[in-house]
Amino acid sequence: MGLFSRKPAFCAVCNKELKHKHKPKREWNIKGSLCGDCHVEKTKQFYEATIRQPCVMCGTTRKISDLWEPRWQWDMNGLLCKDCFDKKEKDHTTEKNYCSLCSAKMGLIRYNPKPKWKIKGQLCRKCWDGKKAEFG
Repeated sequence: MGLFSRKPAFCAVCNKELKHKHKPKREWNIKGSLCGDCHVEKTKQFYEATIRQPCVMCGTTRKISDLWEPRWQWDMNGLLCKDCFDKKEKDHTTEKNYCSLCSAKMGLIRYNPKPKWKIKGQLCRKCWDGKKAEFG
C-alpha cells in the first residue's frame, strides 16, 4: 500500500486493492477504508439524501440529512431525529445543572458521586455529605 506498510489494503465495499485510502464518514456505518470510486458514490448518496437511517432512540426511519449527530458528551453512536435530540439535550442540561437527589440548582462547585453509590448525575454539597455519611 504505502511506503512503510507492507500489507496491501482493500476497499471495504468493493474489495479492490487501495492505492489511496479514503476514510468513510461515521454516519455511513462502514468499517475500514474506501477506494476513490466507492467514496465518491457514498458521498453522492449522502448529499442527495438517498440514504435512510433509523433514529437511535425512537427508531423512526428518515433521510440522513434530517437526522442530527449526538453531542460527544452523551457517549452515543448513531444519529437522532430532531425530537429525540431536543429531548436528550433537555435531559442532559437538567442532569448537569440540578442535583440528582434533591433537584436543587447547582452552584459553581459540583460533586461527583462515588461509583459504589450508583447515582447518575452530580450532587450538591448537602446531598454529597449525606451520602458520604450514609455509605462512607
